[in-house]
Amino acid sequence: MIFLSSILLIGIDVGSSGVRVEIYDINGFPIATGRESIARQDVYEWLRAIEAAMPSIVKECKTCEKYVSVDSTSGTYIPVDEYGEPLTNPVMYYEKRPDIYNKIKIFPSIEMLARKGVTVDPASPIVKLYHMKLYNPGLYNRTRWIVPAATWILYRLCRKENEIWSDIETDYTNALKFGLDISSDKPKWFEEMFHELGLDIDKMPRPVPCGEYICEAMSRYAERIGLSKAKIFHGMTDGNASALAGGALKIGDVNIYSGSTTVPKIVTDKFITHQSIYYHIHPIKGYLAGAATGFTGAFLSWFIEKVLGINIEEAFRYIENVEPGTEFLFLPPGDRSPFYDPLMNAAIINLKVVDEPRSTVIGRFLRGIILGITLMENSYIELFRDLFNIDTDCIRLTGGGTKTRLWNIIRASIYGKKVEVYGDLVGLGTLIPLMLKAKLYPTIEKIEERFLRPIDVIEPDENLSNRYKGVKEIFMDLWKDLQKLYQHFQNI
Repeated sequence: MIFLSSILLIGIDVGSSGVRVEIYDINGFPIATGRESIARQDVYEWLRAIEAAMPSIVKECKTCEKYVSVDSTSGTYIPVDEYGEPLTNPVMYYEKRPDIYNKIKIFPSIEMLARKGVTVDPASPIVKLYHMKLYNPGLYNRTRWIVPAATWILYRLCRKENEIWSDIETDYTNALKFGLDISSDKPKWFEEMFHELGLDIDKMPRPVPCGEYICEAMSRYAERIGLSKAKIFHGMTDGNASALAGGALKIGDVNIYSGSTTVPKIVTDKFITHQSIYYHIHPIKGYLAGAATGFTGAFLSWFIEKVLGINIEEAFRYIENVEPGTEFLFLPPGDRSPFYDPLMNAAIINLKVVDEPRSTVIGRFLRGIILGITLMENSYIELFRDLFNIDTDCIRLTGGGTKTRLWNIIRASIYGKKVEVYGDLVGLGTLIPLMLKAKLYPTIEKIEERFLRPIDVIEPDENLSNRYKGVKEIFMDLWKDLQKLYQHFQNI
């Protein structure tokens, strides 16, 4: 086989349901993509899936110079021993400890951390680490490192089997939810919180910028999948990788990731605390301010599959036949941003009994769900505008929830802005910082020019914009009232 590129840029995206490996040449052209499902949350299942997803060119091109980075879920971690061997299954980002959260949420250090842009909730890794310290002290004491998911995979490539893991680092984005203070001149662990909770700060890897060089891959596993002596660089969380892959590179850029949850982000040079958003150090410049909502796309999938018993393609055929403005209205859950209220479940309102075909009723439900998700997305666009005094004319979209053009037309019309769609490949995002750090490209503008190409561009539909103007204006009031409704259930 003849290889046209002597350099392979390899981005590995490890999600909760599967692995994607994206390979680009130095000129920004995608060479190959591989995918593999994950059957269970186990680090060795992750490694198996990465191997299965790795395109054959990685092994075949033995003379290629290979640059590798990894992104994975934010807040997922593995307690490991001194050799990097897992002591438990991964502690997943979605696991919650509401009882522990209720104990510590009023601690002074937790309140101080919130003022530094890191909001603690029942699913925060801080909460689960404190639970381990209290209720499984044996495991806690045996743990040498608390390693975020992406970081563990990178070091599994780097370190030889049975080699002691010393001087472990993790990138700023993966460190954030574990208690990283990014308001200081140089991001560092927020010591007051670790001391108040009695957690050992020396179990945490040293925080470093995204894209920092780690090693040449030396493990047998790396050799087996074609990455022996590949250059390995620190990655980032999947939300940040998605934002960068979707064009959130310069001040004022807004990206919305639509998947199981919704993750809106804006690039800003201002650090203004707000209960609904948190901050990451932007891997290039400034900050990525954003939020992670409760289940949105996951609710849509659940409703389609479990309640209606149909598939997604059939669902959108029903949606197409509903007259705009006649759908029911979905109000998303508020267990995460912006309310952080574990009692606040989702709701579908404005239900009406009308004698009409079943297909029309199904369409009203489903269009109401995507309408509610879109109105929620728009609420963050408006929040970013008001908080940072930035009003962009273009919203960039990534994730599996952006595949349907009809939904994206609704989005553009409710936002009142052009949307650019970048698809669901996020591995490119984790490669962008390393391209600068490794001096493969001199500027972010050159990378953007070569690598970022929207797959669709959609302008607002004026008729749709007018049809949804009324519900757009009252959406936040309705959503806040839902929180009050669920609070009444506490006393039942």
